[in-house]
Amino acid sequence: MFKYKKRLGQNFLIDKNFVYKAVEEADINKDDIVLEIGLGKGVLTEELAKRAKEVYVLEIDKSLEVYANELLNKYNNINIIWQDALKVDLNKIDFNKVVANLPYQISSPITFKLLERGFDLAVLMYQLEFANRLIAKEGSKEYGRLTVSLKALADAEIICKVPPSAFYPKPKVWSALVKIKPHNRYKIINRKFFNDLVRAAFQHRNKSLKKALILSCREFNLNKDKIREILNKFLEENVEFKDILERKVFMVSVDDYVNLSNHLYKYFEDE
Repeated sequence: MFKYKKRLGQNFLIDKNFVYKAVEEADINKDDIVLEIGLGKGVLTEELAKRAKEVYVLEIDKSLEVYANELLNKYNNINIIWQDALKVDLNKIDFNKVVANLPYQISSPITFKLLERGFDLAVLMYQLEFANRLIAKEGSKEYGRLTVSLKALADAEIICKVPPSAFYPKPKVWSALVKIKPHNRYKIINRKFFNDLVRAAFQHRNKSLKKALILSCREFNLNKDKIREILNKFLEENVEFKDILERKVFMVSVDDYVNLSNHLYKYFEDE
């Protein structure tokens, strides 16, 4: 008998209304190759297989093999990959869309791993609190590093909220279906520096951006005096950024983080 594994975040989606909603929002057709993360009992997998050209499923729990075999006997377009989604090389899997009821403990790392790989469209199930952080606006309490990092790469929208009763076992929190569509709105000159900048900033979200970067000097492998010196020199030559650096971290928009990163990068590159 199958036993649900709490350590793997197994809360299987059993309400087919939300399964249909996810597939509908992903606009799956016979040209699509879809990646699913987490097999569950195959409810979502089957609906994807009915509509897509090919379905790849990443699943770490081999005890779900009985459900996999049932699907493989019915459909010839399903491929089960028994590996950890965080460890598998996504570049070796040919897919253009992602539809998944994600284990919530891997929400952030798997989302950015997918964005790094690239895709046309994703419909993903997240914990509602996490979903709200993805779509937050600057100045709100939910706005943070996650928001800026995602919005620099993609547009996200909450499709619908999902109650605990839609899953078994029931989680203690509400969930949300989120549609994510990558964009090329920003040209980030150095992705690593951008990520370092945002991470450093949000360690002190209620400080001014300039103060936060000085306090988080270790993120740049420099001391406070050196960061202060760099920022002062930068402002002397780029006075238009004075307002941005004086704003509180959570009040700075994604546009401004990208713009600042692209201009500030060369000052750090020389150190």
